[in-house]
Amino acid sequence: MPDNETIKKTCVELLGEYTAFLDRLIRFESTPGHEGPAMEWLYEQFSGLADMCEKVTAPESIVDDPDYSYTLGRLSYKGRPNIRVMLRGDGAGKSVIFNAHTDVVPPSDGQLRPFDPYIQDGRMYGRGTSDDKGNVAVLWTMLKAMKKLEIKPKGDVIFHIVIEEEIGGNGTLAFIRSGDRADCCINIDGGDTGEIHTSVRGAVWLTCTCYGKAGHSGMPGSTVSALKLTVEAMNIIEEYHNDLLAETIDDDPMFSGMANPMPVTFGRLEAGDWPAMAPRKAVLKGVFGLLTTPKEQVMQEMVERIKTRGSAWLRDNFEMAFEYRHDISRIDPRLPFVEALARSFENMGVKPAICAMPASSDTWFYTNLANIPAVLTGCGDVVTSHTSTEYVTLDNIATEAAVMLAFIRDWCGLRKR
Repeated sequence: MPDNETIKKTCVELLGEYTAFLDRLIRFESTPGHEGPAMEWLYEQFSGLADMCEKVTAPESIVDDPDYSYTLGRLSYKGRPNIRVMLRGDGAGKSVIFNAHTDVVPPSDGQLRPFDPYIQDGRMYGRGTSDDKGNVAVLWTMLKAMKKLEIKPKGDVIFHIVIEEEIGGNGTLAFIRSGDRADCCINIDGGDTGEIHTSVRGAVWLTCTCYGKAGHSGMPGSTVSALKLTVEAMNIIEEYHNDLLAETIDDDPMFSGMANPMPVTFGRLEAGDWPAMAPRKAVLKGVFGLLTTPKEQVMQEMVERIKTRGSAWLRDNFEMAFEYRHDISRIDPRLPFVEALARSFENMGVKPAICAMPASSDTWFYTNLANIPAVLTGCGDVVTSHTSTEYVTLDNIATEAAVMLAFIRDWCGLRKR
């Protein structure tokens, strides 16, 4: 059984290989709906490292699942498979699922070479380096190290490498519905190295469509501006957010020290055909974070707020839709697998921090829908994710891979190939 130094040394020695792996992976422009080529390439890369590697296409019927998200409309899953990777155990150890995603958000304004990665001061820059392809490289490096050390787990180790995390988690949802189960899950996606997020906030993406009465600017008494109605709706949603934050901020000690861990953000507003005409229709889009209140309750209460506190016209002339619905994920930080993961960080010289993530992720699918306790961890820098300066520190990939391998050693157990 390899000791800590052997594990770390083996992962560090793979620097050149995992750097080349990540460089190639970043070059795939795998925005949601376009993950296919990246997934086909990953299938080839993982196939020789595990007992099983298979492409698993989500059924088109997934769109009818009550937890399906559709922020970009209904995309076909043809040619965009998930990848399931497995190291089969012999039944003598505990099991774990690792989850990571390959889809990325579009390039940011002013981002240099988003899909042409470059290295500077030990960091690789490019879209997806932090969120989440650097963490896919962690899993690949871990498997390379296990093969080099000629070891296999006693308990099953399963990878869910998924599509569509950025638009609601439909790739992970498909895996959950397929029936995969394990003793725990590590969602490797976000956070600085050493952070173990046992609480992950949820989020709903909202579309509020308001209808007014169009008309000429010279006839203000006979018009109702849908644009002004959306401003009214924004104010009501902000008020609801402030009330909900005050009510729930102390419900989870992991979040209580943060100023606003469940922000509401309005990102898009579309209205009007002419500056001198009151628009008949306006569409507002945004995201609303949540801490401990179930997403269904938040969606219902948000609609009720507008119906009860909006103007007479607004109450009867708006529609609300929720296209992205990530629920909250909370587990006991004293669970044995959390403690085992914290020890693994310590074994690799990293001080662990049990904390909360003020952003949403696919963690909740495992915790809430599959009854698999899950945490969020990773080696990226969440502050730069989705920004023009997104990067991952290359040395952290080796460290994170070593931590995950040490966790498998202590949680699943190891045996010779």
